Amino acid sequence: MIMRPAFLKSLLLLATLVGNGLAQARPAVAEQGFPATPMVKRQAEFWVKVFQRYDSSTILIHDPEFVDLIIDVVDFKQFRDKYNQGKSFSRAERRDITNRYLERYQLAINRMQKMGKKALEYGPMEQRVLQVYSKRKETLARLFTEEIILRTQQGMADEFPKAAERAENYLPYMERIFQNRGLPIELTRIAFVESMFNRQALSKVGASGIWQFMPDTARSFMTVNSHVDERLSPLKASYGASLLLSQNLSLLKSWPLAITAYNHGPSGMARAVKQVGTRDFDQILQRYNSPSFGFASRNFYSEFLAARQVYKDLKKKQISENKNPMRIDRVRLDVPISIQQIVTHTPLKEETLSSYNHCLLPKAFTSYRNRPLPKGFEIIVPQEIATSVRRSINELQYSLSKKSRTKI
Repeated sequence: MIMRPAFLKSLLLLATLVGNGLAQARPAVAEQGFPATPMVKRQAEFWVKVFQRYDSSTILIHDPEFVDLIIDVVDFKQFRDKYNQGKSFSRAERRDITNRYLERYQLAINRMQKMGKKALEYGPMEQRVLQVYSKRKETLARLFTEEIILRTQQGMADEFPKAAERAENYLPYMERIFQNRGLPIELTRIAFVESMFNRQALSKVGASGIWQFMPDTARSFMTVNSHVDERLSPLKASYGASLLLSQNLSLLKSWPLAITAYNHGPSGMARAVKQVGTRDFDQILQRYNSPSFGFASRNFYSEFLAARQVYKDLKKKQISENKNPMRIDRVRLDVPISIQQIVTHTPLKEETLSSYNHCLLPKAFTSYRNRPLPKGFEIIVPQEIATSVRRSINELQYSLSKKSRTKI
C-alpha cells in the first residue's frame, strides 16, 4: 500500500509518544464528556460487576434488554467443591450445566407469560423470575408482554487485572496520541472492550489487534497488506483509532453515539438518528430497529464506561505510572528502505526488529525483505540503541539519496 502524503504528515504525531508534540484543536463537543443516562447507568453497573465482581468460573443468566436483571449466577467453583469432588469441570461439562440452567429458566419465563402467577406453582425458578422482574414496573410489564430470550455472560473479574497489566505497557503512549488529537485520554479504555489489550486478538470476521480493526476500515488509516499489518502495532493502531473516533464525533456530535459507532459503524449510527428522529441515546437504545444493532452494539458504550471505571479503581490500588514503560523510541524513514538494508546497515538485528515491530509480518522478513518500506514508515526500536540506529538510518538515507541524484 502506498501511503498518502496527508496521512504521512499525520503519522509524524506518533513521535510525541516519547517526546513533545503539537496538540491539535480540540473538537468543539468533546467537553460534553461521557454522560450516563438512567438506562446506560444500569447497563454500566452490570458490566462493572462482570469486570470486577464475577470471575471466569461464574456464568450470569440475565435479560438481554435489561441487562441488570440477573436471574441467576452459576458458580462452578461451588459446583466443583460440592458435586465434583474438587475437580474442575471440562468446557463441555460447563456448557452442559449452563444450558440446563438456561433452559429451565427459559421454561419458567414461558410459563409465566402463558399462565401468569399460576406458574408459581411449578417451583422456585418461576418464583425467582417473578421476583427479579418485579423490581421495576417496566420490567414487570416486559415479563408479561414481550418475548424474552435469556442470555448468558461469563464473568471477567480475574481477567480484567491481567488486561490492566498488559495495558500499562501501552497506555502512556496511547494517551499521548489521543491527547495530541484533542481527545479525552479515557477513550483509550475502549481497547479493554475490544480485546482486553490482547495484542494477538483476532475475531471470527477478521478484526485484528487490540483495537480490532477490520481490514477495509484499517486501510483508511494505516498500512495493511501482505507483509505489513499496522493493526498489530498497538501504537500505530491507536493513532488510527484516534482518527476514526474524531471522525465519528464530527459526524454524530456526541460521545455516546461516536463511541457506539466504533462498533456499529458511523453510517449505522447516522441511520439510527434518522430512524428514531433524535440523538437522545436512550431513545436510540430503546427504539432503533436494525438486525445489525445487536447486543454488542447496544452495550458497547456502557461497557466502555464500566471498563473506564474498573481500570480507574485498579489504578488507584496497584498500578504504577511510567511514561515510557517499554523503553522504546521510534525512527522515521524519510526515504523508502528495505528490511535487508536496515539489518545490514544498522545495529538492529532481525530478531529485535521483529519483536519490537509486530506489524511486520513473517513475509516481510522472507519474500519481501528486499522490498522497501514506504517513506514515512516508523520503526520502533529499543531506547538504548535508538541514537545509533537513527544515526545509521540517516547515513543510509543520505547514501541512497546521493545515489539517486547521481543517476539523474
